[in-house]
Amino acid sequence: MLSKAAYVGLVILVIGIAIGLVGAFTPQSTTRQQSVTLLNTVISVDPNDYATKNLQMTQGQSVGIKLSISNQTIFFFYVMNQTQYYVWYGCAPQCHQPLLGGQGTFSQQANETTPDFVNATVTPATPYAGSFSAPSNGTYYFVFDNSIGPSWSTYINHNASGNTIGSFALSEVQPVKNYSANWLLLGAGSAVMLVGGAIATVFWANKKK
Repeated sequence: MLSKAAYVGLVILVIGIAIGLVGAFTPQSTTRQQSVTLLNTVISVDPNDYATKNLQMTQGQSVGIKLSISNQTIFFFYVMNQTQYYVWYGCAPQCHQPLLGGQGTFSQQANETTPDFVNATVTPATPYAGSFSAPSNGTYYFVFDNSIGPSWSTYINHNASGNTIGSFALSEVQPVKNYSANWLLLGAGSAVMLVGGAIATVFWANKKK
């Protein structure tokens, strides 16, 4: 019959195994900020035309923007909310053109001033990179305007030439959880197992003698 000390060693050994199992099946989690790609696509915009991508955003949500084009043209990029976009496409793709020879753009003379959050000129040598934070909940439009063409002189005749080809990407920094083994419990369980195993082995051997 085994001694009480050997039984105690076996109990300690079992406790160590239990602690180790708890450590193995209850991993620890850590949260870190990571850039997540929301959209990464090729764009192709016909001459004298425009294209859009839209995104439902919450107030304060921020996205990173990257836009580049590969062929020689004057190309505009805008970010608008839904109200601004509805006004803008009422005159597109002639929004830059003076109305009936007057002063100001088509939209301004039609009392359709269209403030936007981003208004940038993009060329192959000057891609656009920036960020945009939504001031309120809603749908936001990312507009690619190919109504100008290689130069302003072609726009006067409304004669943009050739498709504009490029790439467009949206990204967002989001909290991401990472899981790893609970090394504290695994280490404690291993130590307890060693102690229990040692006690059980020593007193088991002594009892046999």
